[in-house]
Amino acid sequence: MDDRLLVYQARYNVYALLQRLYQAPPDRDLLDWLIAERPFREFPFELEGAAAALDQLDRGAREQSLDDLRRDFNRLFIGPGAMLAPPWESVYRNEDHLLFDQHTLQVREFYARHGMEFVKLNQVPEDSIAIELEFMKVLTERLLRALETADSTAERLLLQEQQQFLQQHLLVWSPKFITLTQKGAETAFYHGLAGVLGGFLSWEDQTLKLLLEHVEDIVPAATGG
Repeated sequence: MDDRLLVYQARYNVYALLQRLYQAPPDRDLLDWLIAERPFREFPFELEGAAAALDQLDRGAREQSLDDLRRDFNRLFIGPGAMLAPPWESVYRNEDHLLFDQHTLQVREFYARHGMEFVKLNQVPEDSIAIELEFMKVLTERLLRALETADSTAERLLLQEQQQFLQQHLLVWSPKFITLTQKGAETAFYHGLAGVLGGFLSWEDQTLKLLLEHVEDIVPAATGG
């Protein structure tokens, strides 16, 4: 974990791309870029169990039309009608599958600790997969700044927050969300994207533990403690 710059940059790029792909279906420019660049394959570390998912994602990008992807995105995450894979954490964490429950408030508290507030507060739940991924992206961007300024204390605190958010939120509900997405997807693109998300979050869980161990070893020297 000595080359933290490489790790943080890679994590930032993957969070940014996942956030965009779960926020809305791809447009023409994004789809052409995915086909040409195959960006997930540029990730410098192997994602556990994600090889088949990457193949599906690439095949879906090449073979399926924008209309196919838009239709599948809507079926899965928006409607009309019952969503096949609701994209909100709170739906998965209470027996009645309600939005805006205690887990939404817990997510909001994480955001608030870092000076972030959702622009549609109390109108749209801020515990969607896209917004939770965006939160992790923002913290990773701040990790890059902490590394640049050699602020190991800030780096350690940001890593701790990311680990807590991952373990208390994303890893709790995303497996069910991924399962429903793969069960309901009609396109290889969204079936593969779900697998990539699962592989990345599993990799994140292991990597954050290693990063924290490394940074905690160097914080005393950096702070004089």
